[in-house]
Amino acid sequence: MSFKKKIFGIILCGGLSRRMGSDKSQKKIGNLKLIDIVIKNAISQVNNLALNSDDLKSEKFNIELVPDCQVGNLGPLVGILSGLIWAKKNNTEWLMVFPVDSPFFPKNIVQSFINGLKDEKIVMAKSNKKIHPVFSMWNVSLISDIQLAIKNDQRKIDLLTKKIPTRLVNFNNIGYDPFFNVNNLDDLEKAKRIYKEFFHKKGRIE
Repeated sequence: MSFKKKIFGIILCGGLSRRMGSDKSQKKIGNLKLIDIVIKNAISQVNNLALNSDDLKSEKFNIELVPDCQVGNLGPLVGILSGLIWAKKNNTEWLMVFPVDSPFFPKNIVQSFINGLKDEKIVMAKSNKKIHPVFSMWNVSLISDIQLAIKNDQRKIDLLTKKIPTRLVNFNNIGYDPFFNVNNLDDLEKAKRIYKEFFHKKGRIE
């Protein structure tokens, strides 16, 4: 069995988009919404892909919805936990996590995470000396650890990584940060410029 068969993916869509003013997943770059760009980039890298959402859907892709296992908008760690529970039910060992608001992540991020993997239980992306905890891969054996952390109101991902074997994988800036995050309208305009300069002529998104 290839390692890819052991990996499910989930796209975190649970943010409130306060700084954007409206649902950021529906904002467009080129002719595609953010959610569709992320799905298109992620779906070929994992064995199965889902959206961490109660009702958010894609116009172009029919993929499963996995709602938060706990109510209250408790942050990305609950989305990760929900994905891990879903992955374990489907007899899968690993969960790859993608945020819905970062459309330019590498098309080989999962393979880069797999390469050199030893006994680590978490793998995270790093670029420009910054760690990107929501671009990460988690072993399903961590479900109880995350449940305990949430129960103790410890919802910051970096608190867990201090206790659990974690590997960082560095990605170079390639004219733009591959993990550029679209949080507000200014970021959206920057994303459109990145798209126009690096993607549009090459047809790498549309």
